Amino acid sequence: MEVFDIEIPAHSTRREWAVYAIIAKHITINKTKIYVGKVGDNREGCNPIISRIGNHFSHNKIHSQLRNLIVSTTDYNYKVYYATFGEYSLITQKRDKDRVNELERQLNRLIQSNIANEKNIELLNPYKGKSVSKAIQIKRQELLTEKEIKTLEFLAKKATD
Repeated sequence: MEVFDIEIPAHSTRREWAVYAIIAKHITINKTKIYVGKVGDNREGCNPIISRIGNHFSHNKIHSQLRNLIVSTTDYNYKVYYATFGEYSLITQKRDKDRVNELERQLNRLIQSNIANEKNIELLNPYKGKSVSKAIQIKRQELLTEKEIKTLEFLAKKATD
């Protein structure tokens, strides 16, 4: 019989908008997989990061995007890097949801750039950047502050070092 522990820091239970990168390192071979995601449902609500990460390992296919992509999850060890971008509010949900969607897109692009020449690292859900109008591109760029962009750059660097 084995006994394990998982430490859950208090900040991971806050209801905040966030983006994250899950780093999955294979236990026996030099292979790493990365999944980029966000906290903030496209419908309504926003769960704490700890809830979202836990759902990635659920056997419910609707919530478990990571398990859907890594069938044998027990072959990997995981580390999660994340940054939060404000408390969830029903009043500002629409604007905040648009912002967190853009934060996720930008983090995904940054990680793609950071691992472009890495043979043993795979981004499981690369953002493909479907064509959108110039007006939408500008509107999306205006959603993020310089500080938020710097935070994403730092997060992407930590996740890919």
